[in-house]
Amino acid sequence: MESIGISFGSILLAAFVFYFVIKSAVKNGINNSLLFTDEQRAAKEKQEAEEIKKLFEKNKKK
Repeated sequence: MESIGISFGSILLAAFVFYFVIKSAVKNGINNSLLFTDEQRAAKEKQEAEEIKKLFEKNKKK
């Protein structure tokens, strides 16, 4: 069998590097998606709080 010029150690090292690069990318992607939903949730809560405040102000004037 002919050698392709890449040793088993090199292949193993490349596999470990790819594993950690992909693991890091997935972790960062998940964190970014959670951050995005937190921002949306915070904006919605702020809007609801403003609406409740307006309703209380209306009731005080009556």
